[in-house]
Amino acid sequence: MDGAGTARKAREELPCIWVLSGVLSYHLCDRNYECDGCELYHALSGEGRASCHHAEGQSPGLVSISDSASPSGQASSHLSLLLAGCRLYLDRPYRPPHFWLVQSESDVVTVGLDGSLLRMLSPIRRVVSPGPGLYLEQDQPCGWIAREHLAVPLRMPIAGEVIETNPAFAEASNPCRLPDGEDWLFRVRPDESLDDVAGLARAEDTLAWYADRLRTVKQAILAAVSVPGEEPSVGSVLPDGGAPQTSLELVLGKTAFEDLIARIAT
Repeated sequence: MDGAGTARKAREELPCIWVLSGVLSYHLCDRNYECDGCELYHALSGEGRASCHHAEGQSPGLVSISDSASPSGQASSHLSLLLAGCRLYLDRPYRPPHFWLVQSESDVVTVGLDGSLLRMLSPIRRVVSPGPGLYLEQDQPCGWIAREHLAVPLRMPIAGEVIETNPAFAEASNPCRLPDGEDWLFRVRPDESLDDVAGLARAEDTLAWYADRLRTVKQAILAAVSVPGEEPSVGSVLPDGGAPQTSLELVLGKTAFEDLIARIAT
């Protein structure tokens, strides 16, 4: 193996904390796992110019969030807890703000809902998807995500005929906890290949969109728990003094929550 191949193999073997925690399906890293320059790392950790330190015996790619006692660090910890186990798939295109898409060898496109959005909307009462046999143009209304006092409309990510829907979403008591492989919403026979569809985000574009969403949510959390003239505190996300509050609506308040969802989900 030549020098370039050895270096590439070494980079591929470096673990990423967000892969290990389940937030990413795999990590597309062009920075040799130097986290100081990673927008996604800063969005998730929320520590500005975060320090990438390594515990004794810890591999170089395994990073920890510094200064978690700070208001920003506490908000980041809350956000990380909310998204724990939630997957961002970098092996497929996304249609922000709702969907990921996978095209099979038979050209059928499987459409799934972004897991982070489902977590932020939890608890969800119902997910409504388009019925089989329905033809829809791109950006036409195709369903909604319903929770108490709020419904988030969904728009078709790609033009085509809906040929199948996933009954697991209708039957699941908690649709944001469906396992990988069962978390698709519907399947479409598209008018064109995904390679030709406008408006899809891929790889670095997906990371940039996701990082921007996380920054927006974190800013909302800090704003909601800050008192003018005082240091921000996220104590209100620990209502029982122990287990963090994972409902964003209870943390932010109804009005701020609905404003946030309007920004990140419409």
